[in-house]
Amino acid sequence: MNRRQSSEIAVMAGVPIMLTYSVPEGMDLVEGTRVLVPLRKAQKVGVVVSVRDEEAENPALKPVAGVIDEEPLIPRELLDLLLWTSRYYHARPGATVALAFPPYLRRPRGANLLDETRIFRTGTGKGIVGKRQHEILEAIPGQGMSPERFRELFPGAGASLAALVKRGFLEKRRHAPGKVLGPFAPSPVVYTAEQEAAIREISGTLADRAFKTFLLHGITGSGKTEVYLACAMKALEMGRSVLYLVPEIALTPQTVAMIQKRIPCEIALFHSGLAPAARAREFLKASRSKAGFVLGTRSAIFAPLQNLGLIVVDEEPDHSYKQEEGIPYNARDLAILRARNNQAAVVLGSATPSMDTFVRAGAEGTSRIVMATRTGSAALPGIEIVDMKGVTGPVSDQLFEAMRETIARGEQSLLFINRRGFSSALVCPGCGLTIRCRRCDRSLTYHRSKGVGLCHYCGFTLALPEICPACGCLDMRQVGVGTEKIIHTVRELFPEAGILRMDSDEITSPKKLGEALDAILDRRVEIIVGTQMISKGHDFPFLTLVGVMHAEQLLFMPDFRAGERTFQQVVQVAGRAGRRAADTRVLIQTLIPDHPLIQAIAAYDYEGMIASEREVRKATGFPPYSHMARCIFSSSRPDFARKAALEASSKLNSRGVTVLGPAPAPISLLRSIHRWHLILTARERGPLHASLDCLERMQMPGGVRMKIDVDPYTML
Repeated sequence: MNRRQSSEIAVMAGVPIMLTYSVPEGMDLVEGTRVLVPLRKAQKVGVVVSVRDEEAENPALKPVAGVIDEEPLIPRELLDLLLWTSRYYHARPGATVALAFPPYLRRPRGANLLDETRIFRTGTGKGIVGKRQHEILEAIPGQGMSPERFRELFPGAGASLAALVKRGFLEKRRHAPGKVLGPFAPSPVVYTAEQEAAIREISGTLADRAFKTFLLHGITGSGKTEVYLACAMKALEMGRSVLYLVPEIALTPQTVAMIQKRIPCEIALFHSGLAPAARAREFLKASRSKAGFVLGTRSAIFAPLQNLGLIVVDEEPDHSYKQEEGIPYNARDLAILRARNNQAAVVLGSATPSMDTFVRAGAEGTSRIVMATRTGSAALPGIEIVDMKGVTGPVSDQLFEAMRETIARGEQSLLFINRRGFSSALVCPGCGLTIRCRRCDRSLTYHRSKGVGLCHYCGFTLALPEICPACGCLDMRQVGVGTEKIIHTVRELFPEAGILRMDSDEITSPKKLGEALDAILDRRVEIIVGTQMISKGHDFPFLTLVGVMHAEQLLFMPDFRAGERTFQQVVQVAGRAGRRAADTRVLIQTLIPDHPLIQAIAAYDYEGMIASEREVRKATGFPPYSHMARCIFSSSRPDFARKAALEASSKLNSRGVTVLGPAPAPISLLRSIHRWHLILTARERGPLHASLDCLERMQMPGGVRMKIDVDPYTML
């Protein structure tokens, strides 16, 4: 009797469930491989989830059309993680499985993209090299560099490369990369006592091949990165792979440079800034065990690494680890689960850990490792509070004088404000009209450089009126302060100073970011004005003064995490100062100098902030003392979104669940879509997910979309 088989397939298309197909005779399917399957009148790419024997042929099943991969591209443990993610976040399984594959491989393409030719230094060569050629030679690490990586770092330098190869300074040759590449002499590191203790504790877990979560609570400048790299080297020496997560693409170049100086390992990069084919190559390097070290942003949590031993989540409280569009997963939380599934160690690092992680460290067996001193002779800068009541301009007298003295010493100042543009709104003083976006329930931000009002949510632009369209008032007022206005003010105060602006309007590519960082390190600028882009991860050795503008602005956001986030953001940006020097200052300008949270920031009193937040969260029943989900109902028709939310609320199985709402979302109109939401909290996850299952089974009216966000990070 012929063997009959069927296969459960996660189709990477808009399908709400997994589909079952028959396996043609003679076709061998392996879990984790890509296949072609018929769907409606087309063929789609899917991933084999399971294969099982059937007692009889089922003619209702369509057959698998073809096999794309000869061997699995993702391991079984990663496939299980993806399926768990689908269930936990109430997302479609095919769309969730697609998260593990770069867009290039979500189509029926072969996985034959790896170019094993690399560029190596020879140690010989004849003649004199120019500045550009010297930069190329310095950038080539001992383990060589791929042509793809070379083109990313040195666009348009093909002629220089060819000349260096011709003159014997460089050579191209094929190699079979492994986890550790050849003899390597890392830069010597002298660890502090705190670093040594942290490395010893984490390495013990690695040696035991056991699962454990570590909270590495180290102040800014305490050397957390060196701890990460030392532990990564231990894992690689044991034959296990390493996953290193950073919150932003901007931090990957400098992190790669540090890794290459310390670890002789093939690195695969995972982030959305890579070209499609390059992303696919990096994926395949990890999938085929040609790279034992993956560095990337949140999507790298789904990297197809084999034998995972260590996961590092740097700056673990960063909101960038939470996916907001599409499937709303949290890479930090998935890192803990993936480490558990692999009997691996996971290190969550930050100077200002999230309250969720801090509380977990006390209740769920997470080991908290404290690093309370900076490396070398540097100390945390002193923080001064400046009361801005009655001050007309954005720069106080105290900050102006501090900047003048800093410039005179040949040092650098950083002015931080987490708001782009020139002013946050244009308001009529006569009737109170605020010029708003036509597609979002938000005021337009005035961008002086572009001469328009810009919506930061949908991109809508409008030439701002000089006369109020409602009452005809001739005195329209610009309200609020952004990076452009700070730049304008500072140029008037210090006309001879070199000034650099760092925000997403100005820094629009990795190349521009690199140029900006080079200008800072080369001391071609005296004053830096920026947003949260510069608040973490960067090391500016000559920065001795930080000014925080409008420190209170985040406190009044409609979000129960507003206080925690304000503390994290201000302390992180304060930590950019004084990493090499002892005489450093941080000035916090605020209209509420006596607010307990501002006082906690000034004292670096993290545990005091946590204690205060803990009381509020316990009283209100918000996380981490409950589990939360947010359900958003959206439609182009406001009455449709409202009715759908009301109906869902009335039919909801809310046993053991507290339901807040329905109510209009804080941003009730977004990109011309009206939004209502429900907030669900529960002491236990079971009742919460039972309620969400109930919502999923409801038939939404035509024109209404429901989004479920489990463990939400933003409440807007």
